[in-house]
Amino acid sequence: MHLKSSPHFLRFCFLLLSITLYSCSTSKKLANQSYQPAGIDAASIVSKIPDNKDQLYSVKGEGRAIVSEPGNTERVTLLFASNRQKSLVTIRNGIGIEGGQLLTDGDTLLIYNKIDKYARKIPIHGSNLDHINRLAALNILDIISYSFSAGEVQEILENDETYKLILAAGAKVYIDKQSYLVQKVVQPEYSQLPYSKITYDAYGSLNGFTLPRRITIFGAEEKSKIALQLTALKLNPDLNSLTINLPNDIPVYYR
Repeated sequence: MHLKSSPHFLRFCFLLLSITLYSCSTSKKLANQSYQPAGIDAASIVSKIPDNKDQLYSVKGEGRAIVSEPGNTERVTLLFASNRQKSLVTIRNGIGIEGGQLLTDGDTLLIYNKIDKYARKIPIHGSNLDHINRLAALNILDIISYSFSAGEVQEILENDETYKLILAAGAKVYIDKQSYLVQKVVQPEYSQLPYSKITYDAYGSLNGFTLPRRITIFGAEEKSKIALQLTALKLNPDLNSLTINLPNDIPVYYR
């Protein structure tokens, strides 16, 4: 007996086959994203990552930042100047009013609140920093131009698109396999740093340096973040001593 397939039956078979092929393709794609030990040494990877540390010694610029935390989002403009030792950030609100300045030397953060007219100096490590203070507590130059040595790498994992380098201090650095640019840096909980993760995007070339234009910093408790879009950047400018000139009548508090 000859069976003649109906159009409805054929459409059903085609749909079933499509779903099956899609499921297999999706499973394969997900499987390829899992990390496996990499068959490459650290020096081979690190040598291809743009390393500006010896040639880039200061930056000055401006950026727009969106500060997000539970129940609140704020847009500010940041003016910054930074060398490898110090970093100075000036904050303006959405209507251009200068609210304060923040200066870090890597160990302490000096906060000058121009609105409420006080200054506070606090240690960076182990402190529960909030709002824009997380960004200012970090050296802006070190953030823009993140670098590390091959000797710091303890383990290398990979998937189809990314190398994951685990450093001796516990940080995990994610490197794009095609461009060899840093995509993300994740810190362990015990690091006592004021951030848990930094992501990098929109790389571009400026004066021979390859640098990110978009940087997102996540708070240590992972409930807040600062999305920074660089709008102006000068490389290796001559910077005077980076200081905050506090008025004589401004009290300085310590904690």
